[in-house]
Amino acid sequence: MESIRIFLVLAAWGCTLPALAQKTFGSDKYTAMCNYYGETSAKAIYIKPASPVAEKVVQDIMSVIGLRANFELRASSDIPTAAAVIKKGSRYILYNPKFMGNIVSATGNQWTAVSIMAHEIGHHLNGHTLDNETSKPATELEADEFSGFVLQKMGASLTDAQAAMAAIASIKGSHTHPPKQQRLTAIATGWSRAGGKITTTAVAASQPATPKTIAAVPAPAPQRTETKSLTRAEKIAQSAKYDKNVVSEAYFASDPNGKYYVTSKGNLVQVDRDKVYLIGSLTQSNKPGYKMMWTDTDLNTIYIGSGGMLVNNYGKKIGYLKTRK
Repeated sequence: MESIRIFLVLAAWGCTLPALAQKTFGSDKYTAMCNYYGETSAKAIYIKPASPVAEKVVQDIMSVIGLRANFELRASSDIPTAAAVIKKGSRYILYNPKFMGNIVSATGNQWTAVSIMAHEIGHHLNGHTLDNETSKPATELEADEFSGFVLQKMGASLTDAQAAMAAIASIKGSHTHPPKQQRLTAIATGWSRAGGKITTTAVAASQPATPKTIAAVPAPAPQRTETKSLTRAEKIAQSAKYDKNVVSEAYFASDPNGKYYVTSKGNLVQVDRDKVYLIGSLTQSNKPGYKMMWTDTDLNTIYIGSGGMLVNNYGKKIGYLKTRK
C-alpha cells in the first residue's frame, strides 16, 4: 500500500504541521489506558496532531476491516510506545513518533509500527477500553490476534506481523501483559484466521528474533547486565583503552555509535558512560550453519557467521565483527 511505501522511505511518523502547537491532554485520571508494553505514562500528557503518514496507515488498517475509526489519532512524546485511551468519554490512540521510527530502524522492518498501531486499534474495536481497567493479559492477546489478522489482510507475512513483538516483548510477561511466546502465538492465530497459511518454515521463523539488548528502541530498556566483578579485559574496555584481552570490536546497524567489544573469554560487552554491560555469553550455536552464538539470561541470541557476520534468529544480518590489530 502507498502509505507503507511512504512510511518506509520518509520515516515521517513525527512530521506534523509545525504551526500547530501542542495541547495538554490532561493530568486527571483516565477512564482507561491500554499501553502496548505495559509501561507507565507521564501524568501530564501533551498531544499534537498525528502525521499524515500515521493518519494514512490508520486509514489503510480500517479499510481492510470495512469500518470507520471510532477514535482520534494523536502524537505524543509523553507516551513511551503507543496506547488506546478513553478520556472524558472520547476515544484516542496516542503514539510516540520517536518510538515508531526507532523500532522500524532497529528491526529493519516497516511493518513493526503498523502492527503496533493495529494492536491499539484492536483494543478500541474489541471494547477493551470500556471496562474502566488498564491492560490485562487476556485483552492483550485479543489485540495481538487482531493485529495479526489485519496485517495478513494488508499483505504482511507472518514474520512481518510478529516482528515488533519478537523484538521487544518480555520473555516472562507481567501482571498486565502475557509472555512473548503467547503473544507471538496470538498474532499467528489472527494471521492464519485471515487466510494466511502457516508452514513449518513460518513457524520456525516466528520464534523470538532480534535481541533486545542491541535494539535502538527506547522502551523497554535494553536487557543488559551490569558486571559486578570485571575481568581485566572488561576493565580495559571500560576505560576505552585497548589490550590483547579485547580481541575484537562489534558493530550493529541498530546502534552504529555504540561501543561493543568481544573479550578474550568470548563475552560480548557494551561500554556505556564508563560502565560495562554484559550483552551475551559465548556458547555453541543451536542454529544450523553457525558454530557459535551469544546468548543472555532471557535466551536472546546473536549468531556468529562466516567472516564475522552477525545475524539474528531470522538469519538477517544485524552487524559484524572487526578484529583488532
